Amino acid sequence: MKHFNKLAMGLVLTGIMTQSCKKDFQEANTNPQALNDTKPEFLFTAATMDYSMAGRSMLISKYGSSLRYMQYITPDVVDKDAMEGAFCDPGKTTFPSPSGSFYSDYFTSTGRDYNRIIAKIDKMEEGAVKKGYANLRSVCEIMNTYDAWKVSDIYGGLPYSQAFKVTEFPTPKFDFGWDLYKNFDNSLKAAVVALSATVDAEQIPFVKQDFFFNGDKDKWIRFANTLRIKIAQRYEKRDAAHLTAVLTDIATNFGGKIISKQEESFGYTNTRDWNNNIDDIDGIQNGYVASFAFVEFLRSTNDPRLPLLVRQNDWGTNYAGYNDVKANGTAAAKATLDSAAVNYSRYVGKHVFSASASAPYGWEGQTKTKQFTVTSGSGTATRTLSYISLINTRLFVKNGGFKVGNPSLHLDETVVDGGTIPMRTNLLNYAEACFMMAEIAAKGGNGLGKSAAQWYNDGVTASFDFYKQKGISQNLPGAADAVLGDFLTRYPYAGLASIYSQAWVNYLTQPEESWAMWKRTGYPQFDDYRAGAANKIGDGSGIAYLENLFNGSTNLTIPRRYILPVTTVQMAGSLEAAINDMKSKDAAYGNDRLDSRGRIWWDKQ
Repeated sequence: MKHFNKLAMGLVLTGIMTQSCKKDFQEANTNPQALNDTKPEFLFTAATMDYSMAGRSMLISKYGSSLRYMQYITPDVVDKDAMEGAFCDPGKTTFPSPSGSFYSDYFTSTGRDYNRIIAKIDKMEEGAVKKGYANLRSVCEIMNTYDAWKVSDIYGGLPYSQAFKVTEFPTPKFDFGWDLYKNFDNSLKAAVVALSATVDAEQIPFVKQDFFFNGDKDKWIRFANTLRIKIAQRYEKRDAAHLTAVLTDIATNFGGKIISKQEESFGYTNTRDWNNNIDDIDGIQNGYVASFAFVEFLRSTNDPRLPLLVRQNDWGTNYAGYNDVKANGTAAAKATLDSAAVNYSRYVGKHVFSASASAPYGWEGQTKTKQFTVTSGSGTATRTLSYISLINTRLFVKNGGFKVGNPSLHLDETVVDGGTIPMRTNLLNYAEACFMMAEIAAKGGNGLGKSAAQWYNDGVTASFDFYKQKGISQNLPGAADAVLGDFLTRYPYAGLASIYSQAWVNYLTQPEESWAMWKRTGYPQFDDYRAGAANKIGDGSGIAYLENLFNGSTNLTIPRRYILPVTTVQMAGSLEAAINDMKSKDAAYGNDRLDSRGRIWWDKQ
């Protein structure tokens, strides 16, 4: 892990945390000299510390929203209200209020701090030092654009052009997606132009302070170009010509330079003590299970990523409790263990819809554990086996959320000191770039030299390699032995639906992007799963489907946007004005701020 100057970090944190009154906050927010004893590169490290998951609430919020919406996981419950509470019921007038910390993080930490650094560099006297910070300034522009776009992407708008100028604009106006997407593109392009123009020898290195790319200018250029395409693709239904223009510009003026291999994937190398304390984020291990649709899709195609993405259940000899029941279980226990009704797979998912809790849906509609009686000495004892699998929680939490001595651990699973486990947060990996370009090429757009089939093949391969390496680094049993094999021969490129299906699998560690893909494309599509009736879920076709959220009488729907928070940034009615602006621009926004069924502007039918 790269280390940075601890004294400088102390100055940064002290400078930020001791601003206790509004006047001091405003001065620090507008005066780049407020932290004039700290070098910009160390300020950048402080601004991005354990980026995107610095607060534990960010990770936890994924469990109940995007990971659940896109049916990677589902709560380990059968309670009707608990199973339906996250979704929109067309028969009701109130709806769930999904939210995360993207908005507050931008205004109270990352966005604020990027702007401080940029202002600090701009205020420097002309000369070699200021010139030497040109690359870092461009990187801050890229990150500021990326974070602002993420907020706009799920909320629809945010104060942007007037943000972080509290003296001049104490009540900043909102800017909206329909203007911002081109502003974002201009900012990213300008940053790439600036990075391309600098002479490396004249730049002040920030290798040890950059936990994204270790100060590698070329990787920042590739990420910025890839992000330009990603944002333009998001707005494709509103402005297809813009996507075409961005692709042409990158091909013509920047040599088609985008993320082109695994090592160029955009992500953040977390500090070694990140997520060592698991007393709340381990909820993904003890409160959720893998969904039926996700597991069945992987099983039906014999996908080599299945053991990398889904944890085995307890129905095997690598679990002590299973061996005990097989050897010492009562006759009834053994009969149940070997029941013909049991799906004999180490990978079993749970149905996500509330009606599945009824008997016709079997164990796949129930909670994960089953109780068995064994003879123990002169008496009996109970053994608990999990029939429903977990997602591979090691992708999210160190040691998967398990602690030493946890009886649920399998015999081939280990728990080690969390400080020895390196974790890198995935933000835009090479596989995603491939699937993005495959879609563009499939629609007849500029594939930057590759066909849709080539991009698809590269994407599947990159996704497999990504999750294999993640499994190895997180001590996942058997990860080192995984091979892609003949998967691409069995499931070759077969049009847009195959691209979206594979992107869905790859997006497990980026569920917000899976949610956005579904809003943008309608894929994966929903299909009814009814006990005893034919359905498409896990049909072996290679096309992924989600389960309709059947409550026994109607299908519920998933929310389409986050709820704008009420904060001091929206003083004097600017939030209310923003809601009215979004409603007047597009009636599909919904009834009001709390109507999470509504669509933000780019989310066009």
